Amino acid sequence: MSELTTTDDTAQLEEDLRRLYATVTAPPVPAGWTSSPARIASRPHIGSRGWRGPRRVGAVAVAVAAALVVAILANRSPFAPQPVLAVQLQPAGASLQCKLPISALSEDHTSGFIVMSHGHATFQPVQTKGTTYIPALGVWAGVLPQMVAPDGRAYVSENYTSAGHLIISITDARGTRPLLDTTAPALIEPFAYAANGSILVEDHSRPAGSAPGPLPYWNLKRLDPVTGKLDALPVTDPALPRADSEAGYNQKGNAISYIAFAANGATTVSAFDMATGRMTEWFNSNDATGTAQFVGTDSEGSPIIQVAERDIWHTNPVHRSGIAIQTMLLTSPHHITLLNHGRAGDPGVAGAFSPLSATMGNDVWLASDDGAIWLYRTGVGLQQIAKLTTSNQGAPGVAISGPCQ
Repeated sequence: MSELTTTDDTAQLEEDLRRLYATVTAPPVPAGWTSSPARIASRPHIGSRGWRGPRRVGAVAVAVAAALVVAILANRSPFAPQPVLAVQLQPAGASLQCKLPISALSEDHTSGFIVMSHGHATFQPVQTKGTTYIPALGVWAGVLPQMVAPDGRAYVSENYTSAGHLIISITDARGTRPLLDTTAPALIEPFAYAANGSILVEDHSRPAGSAPGPLPYWNLKRLDPVTGKLDALPVTDPALPRADSEAGYNQKGNAISYIAFAANGATTVSAFDMATGRMTEWFNSNDATGTAQFVGTDSEGSPIIQVAERDIWHTNPVHRSGIAIQTMLLTSPHHITLLNHGRAGDPGVAGAFSPLSATMGNDVWLASDDGAIWLYRTGVGLQQIAKLTTSNQGAPGVAISGPCQ
């Protein structure tokens, strides 16, 4: 795709995003919206166990949707016109003193910082093609947040030099160096920076004698960030089915977050512990009926999900108003704390969140498709902090690019 140079180009890119997003196979339509907020809220709340904590800039990055976010943002021009977005600070953000990095997937295609100080907020644009801001390096990188090292001082990236040829590289304060050079059909792609400092990768090579075509499961291995040596996982590979599923990584919990969509519309959320090799189910249709999506993790590493009465994430944003949606914290397997609920578009209701979020300390930053910026804090709850005046025709409209510092 050519770089953006005119308003017509930016409008076309936005249309391309909607078309690409629509090609992602949607999960089956759920049978109905059967979980009342009161029923969910009445579930017992117990202390978090299992997932212990996010990395310094924690995130649950949904594989397909988040990859589209990065792909579209990476193809815009850093020299295209960068209009200043209007920021409306909400009362809950009046006491904040920090700069929040964001990327807008609207006609503006603008990245930069929401600067909050003394009850006022302004937008400070930057010229970049990156999608994730890495404070320790002071750079914007075109990678998913889960590709950043546990200490925040390095990140892993991929570069397709030609069709079927991929180079995995690592970048730190000393620069960028190649780590692994692979070629299809034995293609290796980075999945996440693991808690122990190794790099989780997907191995697309097929076992001898197997049928041609994509592997039907997630085939994960680990890559040494110093030597480039490829090894098997220390536990039995879970061979998680690829069909109708999404996967991400919880770094400090050292677990793969996995969501599966059944043919009858039921959604199951599970976690695979990379240390023990144990798979634990956290959420199913007995907890709430509808289409679920990972949107973040709290300060203890517990997953935050949204559940909508129908697949709001594959619905054109102009038609999302009125869809019932709940935002909930999974404090432990099958134990839920309801954070927000209502119908998309209604005042005070959190709409469809971007799959990219950022956790630092007790703060979890999230952004919805209408340009609203939200903050979840343990003991305080989920609050709308600001609203950006921008087009909401993209999916999502705004993505969080790092923590607020």
